[in-house]
Amino acid sequence: MTSRSSRDGEHGGVRWRTGSATIGAVVLVLALSGCAGWPPVNCTLEAWTDTVHVRVPGSGDPGSGVEGVGFCQQDGCTPGLLTWEVDSAPTASDGATPAAPTGALPTPSSSLSPSTIHDGDVWTVQTPGHDGDHGRVALFGADQRVLVQRDVRLTWVRTGGTEQCGGPSTATVTVERP
Repeated sequence: MTSRSSRDGEHGGVRWRTGSATIGAVVLVLALSGCAGWPPVNCTLEAWTDTVHVRVPGSGDPGSGVEGVGFCQQDGCTPGLLTWEVDSAPTASDGATPAAPTGALPTPSSSLSPSTIHDGDVWTVQTPGHDGDHGRVALFGADQRVLVQRDVRLTWVRTGGTEQCGGPSTATVTVERP
């Protein structure tokens, strides 16, 4: 009996209780720190667009002169900047006659978002996602003439999804006509 008591006695029970207490403490710390997240959250891999509502007082009137709104968020960006597209054509080399004209003229192409919606004094622009709390808005007149450009501060409000996984957001700004 003595040998059994020394092998399975007080030492074994104390070790087991100490180990259980340590594991319990670790689980409690993880749960309270938010690392465990119970129940666990599984976020789906889905893309969404964010929305910027640009309020331009008076732009609902056809005589306002405002024909479009551009928005961008990258550093140094210019909303609605014209880009030039050049048709690629084969060029002559070593005196050969080209199969097509060698110098196609560039044609202007607008980078204004085709998803911009105009309803009264509000222009709604879809963006691929928000990146920070600053942006730039441009108001355009006829022939994409820039009427005014303004740096704007954005306050994003989540309008879908969840706090843990994110989701679509909306920001609203006001830009006055010149």
